[in-house]
Amino acid sequence: MTITNEIMERFLQGQTSVEETVEIMAAIAVNPELEEQVITHRRMAYTNEQMEDYGSFIPISSMAADDGQNLCDFQCETYILKAFGKKVEENALAYESRQNYWLRGEGTPLYNMGKLLEREGLLVNRRFDATLDELEKTLCDHKVIVVVNGDMLIGKEIDIFSDDFSFEDNPNHAVVVHSIDTEAGKVTLYNPAVQEEATIYDLNKFESAWKESRHYMVTARIKRFPQEYNPQPVDVSKIKLNDDLMELIEVIAENAHDVWAVDKMKAGYTYAPLDKHDNEEKGHNHYLVPYFMLSEADKEPDRRMATHTIKLLKRLGYRLVNINSMYRCPDCGEVIEPNNHFCPNCGRELSWEDFR
Repeated sequence: MTITNEIMERFLQGQTSVEETVEIMAAIAVNPELEEQVITHRRMAYTNEQMEDYGSFIPISSMAADDGQNLCDFQCETYILKAFGKKVEENALAYESRQNYWLRGEGTPLYNMGKLLEREGLLVNRRFDATLDELEKTLCDHKVIVVVNGDMLIGKEIDIFSDDFSFEDNPNHAVVVHSIDTEAGKVTLYNPAVQEEATIYDLNKFESAWKESRHYMVTARIKRFPQEYNPQPVDVSKIKLNDDLMELIEVIAENAHDVWAVDKMKAGYTYAPLDKHDNEEKGHNHYLVPYFMLSEADKEPDRRMATHTIKLLKRLGYRLVNINSMYRCPDCGEVIEPNNHFCPNCGRELSWEDFR
């Protein structure tokens, strides 16, 4: 059989018959050009699948650090505390931040921003995917820190050939937003890298720089009552789960119920029917039954928790794969992936055959 481009295209799309597939595989074994075509297609498809599957993930481990001393978030938080009339001893706050590992040598991770504000009793919310309009409205009664790319904010020309350049998103600098003037196209910021109370920047450059952090902002204001709470979970509505991950939901939900039940039983709780004397104060709970005995409505909270957790991990850029279903190096058994040219463990040069 002559291996035409049309047949190869159908083969790469998984549309050839068994007889055609056998002949193509035999041809690939002796034809390096066909083998390279298959390898290239698989690697490109794998990369595209990863990008499509994970999409715009949140750079949660990025550091707010680009102020020369890696203190930009710390400076923003102390600036806000002073603005709210809080007594600030910067050395003591810096010591506490380092002791709690909120502030590190390389900066402050995005998920740790606002810890000092919380410590001082302010109502703090962390939010991704905010819009410029939402930010402007929030400024009415909140102080707001946003994370941007420091170079993009000032319009610095980026050298793509430099050793430091990366095509990855690079949110690396915390600033406090004072005001936004959409008509004039300006935004006024407290920028720790500039020795001024307020500096005006181009709004378009600010928006581009802010996008690098997936429009991350940390808001703070005085609480209206001691237990005030305004939960804002990460939006995972656009994250899709494949069949393997969907199967995990029930496993995680059942395990979560079992963990809860173990804790209850250790605390002395026992089962009692709802229509009798089910009472937390008396040490009884009608949910203390095996997961399968719960009603579908009672299972739903655990399922929602499991679903949101899996989607959140994907939104944060984590890959969830069953290692048993992955390819392995024929020489050492190390896990390999279609975009590997060499085994990461033993260095074996990988071929198309290794990913059959």
